[in-house]
Amino acid sequence: MPAIVLLDVNGTLTDLTPIGAPWEDPGLGERVLNTAIFTGMVDALSGTGQRSFSEHLSAAVEVRVADEDLDPSGVAAAIQAAAALPARPGAADALARLRAGGVTLIALTNSGAAAGRATLEGCGLIGFVERVLGVDAVATFKPHPDVYAYALAQAGRDPAQVTLLATHAWDLAGAKYAGMGTAWVRHGAVGWPAVFPEPDVSGETLVDVAQALLAA
Repeated sequence: MPAIVLLDVNGTLTDLTPIGAPWEDPGLGERVLNTAIFTGMVDALSGTGQRSFSEHLSAAVEVRVADEDLDPSGVAAAIQAAAALPARPGAADALARLRAGGVTLIALTNSGAAAGRATLEGCGLIGFVERVLGVDAVATFKPHPDVYAYALAQAGRDPAQVTLLATHAWDLAGAKYAGMGTAWVRHGAVGWPAVFPEPDVSGETLVDVAQALLAA
């Protein structure tokens, strides 16, 4: 069982479906997030890091709406929804189980620390985490190695005592390359990229993964 679990926030703890509500498309939020992650990675690789993740999300909404020929009148509502997403079903239960098991929980988000804290406050999960770490501290985005090095320095633990819990394979790969344990919550995904190291534990839901970590 890890001493510390780092929690990804966007799409892992939060439910993305409200982003697609203006078009009655529950899957749009996932596609928006993937586009925002892509543009954020460009920032990370180019070394700029000048834009916030909320800016990437807003731009991603506009891209998906244009590419999918959706009514642009819903863009403002979708961007507003992206800023106040609810928690995933079972998220509070999963985090409560980890806390009760003696695990320290620290959020590590591709948003800034203040934005990440606001997200967790809004979805009712802030009380479960000890700290919120944001990428604004290192001016880049996950999976850049600087983000994981920063998180480990803040955690004050050997990487072997720290596990990242996330739904994104690229995020878990970055954590594994940094020496951490990894916990994959699938949220409906099936395939794992063969080019990435396998996660240490996995499960369909946050509760499944919490139970697997406590049993590890």
